[in-house]
Amino acid sequence: MSRTSSTKLGAHIRHVCALGFDSATIIPSVVAATREIVGADFGHFMWSDERFAISSVYSEIDEAYKTLGAYEHLRRTGHVSQLIGDFSEWMSLSCGFTNSDHLGPALERSAFYGEVLSPTGGRHFINVVARHGARGWGSLILVREKGRRPFTDAEYRLVDAFSRHIGNAVRHGSDSDGPFADGARSGILVVDWNGRIRHQSRFAYRLMLESIDRTCSTGIGDDNLPSELASVVRSLRAIERGLAVGPAVKEITNRWGRFTWSAYPLNDLGCVLHCQHQEPILLQALRAARSAGLSDRKQIVAARLVCGSSYHCIACLLRVKDSTVADCVRNIYWQLGVSSVSELRQRLLNTRV
Repeated sequence: MSRTSSTKLGAHIRHVCALGFDSATIIPSVVAATREIVGADFGHFMWSDERFAISSVYSEIDEAYKTLGAYEHLRRTGHVSQLIGDFSEWMSLSCGFTNSDHLGPALERSAFYGEVLSPTGGRHFINVVARHGARGWGSLILVREKGRRPFTDAEYRLVDAFSRHIGNAVRHGSDSDGPFADGARSGILVVDWNGRIRHQSRFAYRLMLESIDRTCSTGIGDDNLPSELASVVRSLRAIERGLAVGPAVKEITNRWGRFTWSAYPLNDLGCVLHCQHQEPILLQALRAARSAGLSDRKQIVAARLVCGSSYHCIACLLRVKDSTVADCVRNIYWQLGVSSVSELRQRLLNTRV
């Protein structure tokens, strides 16, 4: 990646971490951006609680969630600690682990590789602790697949430069993420009338775990629909039988975003559950502004503008004059070939004028 592209991605990470959103909302963007900076194939993030234990997990691949049980078993038996140190040691900063390349051949001979890393297709990884104050509050892990080269220590340092930005976002995020809009993720589960999952599309398993806020659970690897979503199937079944019940729809809003689950009859054997994930409009707009090639300041101005902020509010946020914001908006319009806020909103959020 060119230095210019890396610099723009770095600015995007800092902007996202400063939005004040709950960290679960912004972590997917942070993982994606850091992955792009060092050319990783996928990434994970593990949150820490006050006692240095794993409280939640986010992964870009569903397979990672299914290895949590094996990871927990190896952690309890000491295999993980002997190889790379324990998560609690990373968070207390008493023991650090940065790069799997330091392990040499020992990694591929380990149970950790065979039961946790290999099933996800991974081979090389770096670990960056999200630090705030005198401890860590989470762990960002970026992975390269088998057949690719190891990470260098220089690549680790590129990502570690954002560790305190990420740590600050984890500690100081809020639960007020503003208005939501449909995100890029949706999923489908095919279930029978007893709530047993027969088929799932990409993202579906991850959306299910995030909906019920059980991303660090090691006991949900079976094929049964969790009780929080089984009620939607029961409602649809009752409707099919002609009973007077509410719609077969459930909306869940939590730190991961907003999830709308809707059930549709498939045949006598079961139904289809569709989930649409929504995320804050501001986060979508900021990401789109970066992709459009806008500079750091223009990204913030454009994103805030399409979310309804006035020139004066944006000026106060950036600590500049109102006229400076007005000049910036004119430059944004010229660069993107638009002439109004509504056209800018259409460009960044793909909404109708």
